[in-house]
Amino acid sequence: MFIQRTTVSVIYKKIEGIKKVYSQNESFLKQYFNEALVLPVPDIAPVEIPRIIVTTLNDHGKLTISPIATTFEVSYDKGFEKDWNVCSEYISDRMEKIFEFLNKLTNNKYEYIGLISNVIYDEVKVDGCEKIVKNLLNAKNIPNIYDINLKYTFVENDNLFDNIMLHNYRNFNKDISLDLVAGALNSKFQVGESIEAIIDINDRYGFNNCSEYESNDTKFKFLIDCMGNVINNKISSLIENAIY
Repeated sequence: MFIQRTTVSVIYKKIEGIKKVYSQNESFLKQYFNEALVLPVPDIAPVEIPRIIVTTLNDHGKLTISPIATTFEVSYDKGFEKDWNVCSEYISDRMEKIFEFLNKLTNNKYEYIGLISNVIYDEVKVDGCEKIVKNLLNAKNIPNIYDINLKYTFVENDNLFDNIMLHNYRNFNKDISLDLVAGALNSKFQVGESIEAIIDINDRYGFNNCSEYESNDTKFKFLIDCMGNVINNKISSLIENAIY
């Protein structure tokens, strides 16, 4: 299994003057983050537009802050990509500081929190599409499927969405340019076909269904444990045995 990246999203009610309050509280992030890039975005711009971008000290992660959401995206290398436990520790250490910063502004009250991890299930080497079709689709009467994208959504603990998207993932010779030119994706350049799982776990179900729902930083701890359970235990069982 190869873990490509994880994105944490924290959604909250609008914070007024986000640039100013960031400058007053940025010390919370100094342990793991570089100086911020404050974008020249006027306060009247749509609230979805980021105002602040901060990278981690070794540039593995990027923190993006807007008046209504903070997103932390991490890409893995140097062995981290093979071990969710060390990925989890890396994310959790930095999210602890991010929440220290955000809690000052939100009183630890959030709309919802989500994690998305992109994982390559490279135990399957050459027949990713065929594996999904055979084990999960039972499509005997639908021949010659070239690509497939299959999504499951589960509700857990009465407030979590657990979304699992599976699709075949074609691997091409690294010496081949994949620019959009004729023939770039010719099958003769393909060296394998595995499966990518996009795992999206969030507490938006609670937010959608309970008018007084509030999330908080303890929910993140639970979500990251749920992500570990899916990556370490459930993905293999789902792909290989159609058991979740």
